[in-house]
Formats: sequence, C-alpha cells, structure tokens
Amino acid sequence: MRKPERNNGRPVAIRGVLKRIERALVSNPVTEALLFNGVTGSIGRFLQAARYRREYARYRERYDIDPEFRFNGPGITMYGRGSIELGANSYIGRHSRIQAAEGRRVRIGDNTAVSHFVFCYTKNWVADQDMRGPDADGPGRPDAMALSTPKDALATKADDTSVGDNCWIGAFAFLTEGVSVGDNAVVGANAVVTDSLPPHCIAAGTPARVRKFKSYLGDDEKAELAAEHADVLGENLAERHGETVESA
Repeated sequence: MRKPERNNGRPVAIRGVLKRIERALVSNPVTEALLFNGVTGSIGRFLQAARYRREYARYRERYDIDPEFRFNGPGITMYGRGSIELGANSYIGRHSRIQAAEGRRVRIGDNTAVSHFVFCYTKNWVADQDMRGPDADGPGRPDAMALSTPKDALATKADDTSVGDNCWIGAFAFLTEGVSVGDNAVVGANAVVTDSLPPHCIAAGTPARVRKFKSYLGDDEKAELAAEHADVLGENLAERHGETVESA
C-alpha cells in the first residue's frame, strides 16, 4: 500500500488543514489587524534582534574578535573549529558567513568593511572529481548517483583565508579557501576570489581580477605590483603593463 505523500514529515491532509486555517486568518480583517500590525512587527523585530545579539556575543566568546568589531545586521553566521580573527574598527554585513575549518584560520584586518551576503570559506570540495564518491565506477546513470555517499568521502581542499587592513569587500563576494586580499584593496560586488589579490588594487569579476591599481601609487610602484602579480591582472591592465611584466 502506498504511503500518503508527505512534505516536511506532515501528511498532505494535515498540510491542507493548516493552509485553510492560514487563509482564514489572513482573509479576516479582524485577525489580520491583530496579527499583522506595527506593534506585532516591532515585537518580532525586537525578539529577532535580541536573538542575534546573543548569537554574536557567543561568537565573541568563541573567536578572537576585537571589541570594536561590529556586526552590522541580522543573519551573520560564523562556525567551525578553526580560528577567526576580526580586527578593530571593522564590520561585517547582514547574512554574511565565515567558515573556519578545524586547523584553519580566517583573518580580517583592522578598518576593513565586509559588506552584506559575503561568504568566506577555508574548506570546500574539490570541483574536479566524481561527486558520486570515490567508489563510483564509470559515468553511470543520472539516477544512480550516490547521493547517499557520505560527503566527507569526497576530496576537499582547505587553507587559511585572510583580508588585510583598510579593505572593502563588496556585497555578495565569495572568498574561497586559501586566498588572501592585500591591504587597502577593494573587491567588487559579486566577485569570486579564487586567487590571492595584491595590496592597493581594485578587483572585480568571476574569477576576481585586478582592474586597476590605486591612483595614489607611483608608476614604479604600480609596475612592481603588476610584475609580482601578473597572474591576477585583468586583460586591459595586463596589456598596459605588458612590457614591464615581460622585462621583470
């Protein structure tokens, strides 16, 4: 006999009853006014803020976070048995995430702005492998993928990740394991940082590439940085410094 369809462990019948109750509450102007108003909204926001304050206090106890470091918004997550060091006068925006795997370290320097929805990892799966697991034999059928394979059986890559002092990391940026961002660097929104970036640069894109060096640097300083970090220069910048890089 076929079992009744379920969603999140609840039979369809129960789900239907809950939906009817929800529709009845929302469609009734009295219950709608009672449940959805400025007062209840304020109470909800107050309770949510209190929950995050407790969570952020636990992060301060667990990791090395300067007293002047700021959590700017809800939903910020920090986890892992590694070390997380967050500098003075820096902040991280809402719904950002820092993962410090065991034995690994994340460092964010002083006076650095990490915007909203930024992810910073120290450990991740290796992309170039059979995601069905090490025992997979041949390409197989799509429905034969070993989704039940323990994920710790897959190959991973892990390394420290750091952001220097006086940096600005734009919203929705992703910093992969093992990268470093030099002092006074800017990483544009939606960038994916897969290689380390030099100081005093403005980088953007997927993968993130240096688009320019900051204008306060002299020509010789720019040329030296271009030569040292030729592998992460954007195409236009590489052409501009081509002769310098080749002669370095």
